[in-house]
Amino acid sequence: MMTSVGFQRSVPVELSILEVPLAFVHIPKTAGTSFIRYLEGHFLKSEIAPPFLGDFNAIQISDPSKKLFWGHFRLVDIARYLPHALFLTFLRHPVLRSYSQYKSWHDPRNFPKDDPWRNVMTTEQIDDIEFAQKVSFEEFVSGRRARFETELRDVQTLMLSSHQPGTPQFLPSAKDNLLSMAFFGIVEEFDLSIRLLQQHILGFKSYDVAPQLENRSDTSPLSLSKKGADRLSDMLQNDMELYRFAIEIFSERIKGTVRCGR
Repeated sequence: MMTSVGFQRSVPVELSILEVPLAFVHIPKTAGTSFIRYLEGHFLKSEIAPPFLGDFNAIQISDPSKKLFWGHFRLVDIARYLPHALFLTFLRHPVLRSYSQYKSWHDPRNFPKDDPWRNVMTTEQIDDIEFAQKVSFEEFVSGRRARFETELRDVQTLMLSSHQPGTPQFLPSAKDNLLSMAFFGIVEEFDLSIRLLQQHILGFKSYDVAPQLENRSDTSPLSLSKKGADRLSDMLQNDMELYRFAIEIFSERIKGTVRCGR
């Protein structure tokens, strides 16, 4: 699907001499804010593209001076514009990601009246978020609002796959693309993920992002009825398999790093 520098290379690449940009596929609610703040600390402000809000032309996609692109874009879409970029992403346990998505929408502070997303969202989309501020996680999962299901059903697989949901290659494509990326991390192993990144793309500094800039998720326990849990499980079948696959590959890479003495 793309030409990228992956972990299969025996020699790490050097951040300061890269001739291609980094492109961070920010899957919603996967520690992306924390990771973006970390990445931004390695570039001049003029080298960082604006956040993606739905229009690739608006993020100066053709500007050769931009070294970092980031946003909630699908991998297949950004790869059409930047086929030689180094693609990065994070994955998270699908149930926890889903709950974090709910908590994000449920908190009115996360969608203020001056939020730039309001300028590109439809009235119906805004209404969905404002409605989510009033309902429980059970209602969020079990409700039949199309947008709620869109924000829950196999989101991580959708973001990484080159194919559409319901097609035979939907999940296999996501797995293949994950393997071809320059880096992927696991939210539940965030510190190890940063160490892995530092060892394969040389020049990344120690992680030192102020807590107030991290946008950490609420860690309060989630509660669902059996009906709600079954509904959520049905919506996360591909994401659960992709996550299990990612954990296996991630563990192998960590072990390989230890064997190499890095």
